[in-house]
Amino acid sequence: MLTKEINSLQHPIVKTFVKLRTSRKFRYAQKRVVIAGIKQVVEAPHIETLLVKKGEPPVSLAKEVFVVTDAILKKITGLETPEPMAAIVPMPDWSPLTGKNAILALDGISDPGNLGTLLRSALALGWGGAFLTETCVDPFNDKALRSAKGATFNLPLKIGDINELTALIRNENFTPLVADMGGAPLSEVSNISKPLLILGNEAKGVSEELKERYQKISVPIQGIESLNVSAAGSILMYNLGRDL
Repeated sequence: MLTKEINSLQHPIVKTFVKLRTSRKFRYAQKRVVIAGIKQVVEAPHIETLLVKKGEPPVSLAKEVFVVTDAILKKITGLETPEPMAAIVPMPDWSPLTGKNAILALDGISDPGNLGTLLRSALALGWGGAFLTETCVDPFNDKALRSAKGATFNLPLKIGDINELTALIRNENFTPLVADMGGAPLSEVSNISKPLLILGNEAKGVSEELKERYQKISVPIQGIESLNVSAAGSILMYNLGRDL
């Protein structure tokens, strides 16, 4: 494997990394994603281009490998203290989410950290995939990827509108449940077959159309006004998915 060296911040490879990280439109047109950090690189099944800091050995096979400076890693990752490697990997295909036992649906999640954490929890708790409405932040946003810690590439994902979500619920016989502070306490919900949990925007919650259509549930809390959506979602997924 031939290794080359890049020292200029203006190198075309560097510019490609930066554009893939910062432009959703470019990512989807290229169907490629930037990942950063040793763990993500090691776990990636296919790596097109790998950048490694001088003095660090490559930890994964790639079609091409470039040795780079710390300044370049800072620029392509947007981080002040980046880990010593980053890579370009293929964007995974969307899944139809058929034949799954439980699905997480995210409606308008705007914070990439929350989205990534929810995907990570869904994978860890054995849920079969995640449906994201088109108003959600991009799951391949760099901050979302860091929070997901690899889950984005291992959990089946689909992006669509509310009509597509409704069709999925109907065709796959899911039991839809909307997370809402005014919903029934979680303790009163039992014997749920094939749950599909819908979580909404951090400020506005789930869209009115979905709230009016499906059963609402909540996590009983005390001492505070509300839970962060990623915390509430993880609690609900754990309890609803105990029998998965």
